[in-house]
Amino acid sequence: MNTVADRVKFLRQHLQLTQEALGQCAGGISKQAVSQWERALTEPQWEALNALQRTRQVNPQWLLKGTAPMLLSEEAGDPGHALDRVPSHRIEQRPLAELLDELSRRLALADPSVREEVTRLVLRYMENPRAGARIAQAIDLLLGSDDDTSTR
Repeated sequence: MNTVADRVKFLRQHLQLTQEALGQCAGGISKQAVSQWERALTEPQWEALNALQRTRQVNPQWLLKGTAPMLLSEEAGDPGHALDRVPSHRIEQRPLAELLDELSRRLALADPSVREEVTRLVLRYMENPRAGARIAQAIDLLLGSDDDTSTR
């Protein structure tokens, strides 16, 4: 499974869901949108990934990049409490200039599709600063850890 499209289809079949049912798990996305994901015409947006994580314990890292276990319950080894074990992200208070420098450095190493998605998220943050923590987590997920970027 090399593509997001392959993983979406595999996930849906693994969970024994119709495209419509997967769309509902993904926050009310239409079956046509799920079909577009499976045909690699579009990719799931962060909101859909977040909803799949909440409703079906789907690991967004697996869906986007094919890394990590498919389900968070596989990662934790305990299907009943997998979401309780997902590490919470503490918001770090750092100077804005330092944060922007780090973001710029990490973006330079990312591929163009990731840069485009991060740009979209930054613009969204500017429209809704209260969503900042969720958006910061999405950006971290897209860019990976600093250790990941050093090997690209």
